[in-house]
Amino acid sequence: RFRAAGHRLYLVGGTVRDLLAGDGSHEVDFDATTDARPEEIKQLLRGWADAIWTQGERFGTIGAKKKGPQGDRTYEITTHRAEHYHLDSRKPDVEFSDRIEADLSRRDFTFNAMALELTSDSPTLVDPFGGAVDLVTRTLRTPLAPEVSFSDDPLRMLRAARFIARLQATPVPELVEAVRSMSSR
Repeated sequence: RFRAAGHRLYLVGGTVRDLLAGDGSHEVDFDATTDARPEEIKQLLRGWADAIWTQGERFGTIGAKKKGPQGDRTYEITTHRAEHYHLDSRKPDVEFSDRIEADLSRRDFTFNAMALELTSDSPTLVDPFGGAVDLVTRTLRTPLAPEVSFSDDPLRMLRAARFIARLQATPVPELVEAVRSMSSR
């Protein structure tokens, strides 16, 4: 549906990370990003999805549920976006983008900043920040400078600890220094 309408659709985030890691998990939910705007996403999902919800629409996210042979599957499809955060809020000002690289740059860590294009002739990995190598080497780094990433969303510092524990990842020195200097946030 997205390709036929002239849009690109990418699987993103933890789903791509887990597929590449081959950890055997079978996610029920899928996160995707697209160059389609929210109104277009809703139109493309109508007649396909069993349910559509729009509570995240102002941030570019449209949710959908589809029944399948293995049960219900949830999809969140978000327009590519760049964000600007204010120091006193975790809710960003959102600016939509037509570029997947802009969307991936705002993600927390490089191994979550990969995308798998689903609308190409065959699935194509988009990895502008070296997330696949970092996943294999268990290196924890941010796509942008860690100070920028953690300033945007201080909870990413706690997510760093989770990935260090879960994946036995080794943080790069600049990430550790950013956590130390920004821990009060």
